[in-house]
Amino acid sequence: MRTTLAHLSHTNNGYIRTKDFGRNRQLFIDLKVWMEAGKLEKIKPGLYRNVSFPQKLDWEEISLIVPKGIFCLFSAWDLHGLTTHISSDFHLAIPHKAKITLPEYPPVKLYHWTQVFQETGIEKKEGFSVYDKEKSVCDAIRFRNKVGLDITGEVVKNYLKQKDRNLDKLLHYAGLLKVEKQLNQYLSVLI
Repeated sequence: MRTTLAHLSHTNNGYIRTKDFGRNRQLFIDLKVWMEAGKLEKIKPGLYRNVSFPQKLDWEEISLIVPKGIFCLFSAWDLHGLTTHISSDFHLAIPHKAKITLPEYPPVKLYHWTQVFQETGIEKKEGFSVYDKEKSVCDAIRFRNKVGLDITGEVVKNYLKQKDRNLDKLLHYAGLLKVEKQLNQYLSVLI
């Protein structure tokens, strides 16, 4: 069976990645024809969306734009119900030396994190990765001077209200991420 743009688009919910073309030159020719006909929208180099599919901007689409990205900070806090502050950007952590080309839209803010910060507390969801609640709380403390003490306090306070919190895991992550002292200061005030 010959692979076509229609087939690739259908199997990927309307998305076409040129890395899936392999050495098939015909797919590159068809891509140009579809673009000229207005059937495709370029999201970023190598990623296109079939305009006949309904457009939805969601976590899964962002993870296609930033394949090695893990939702962090404001995005993770929002997903876990830890903050009322909604950022206009999607926040993603990527490996320290990774190079990513971002489109103009959607607005994505990238954080280049070293291995221990990048690989601790990853939770797989359907179609994307996000840091778990405990790692997200540690990140709030780690970035408290950049995001603001009020947001950091809100994240910690909302975490402590949740029934499924895991304080042992939180303290373990705090030790790994070198924010244990600061976390204990928040906990002593809020508990």
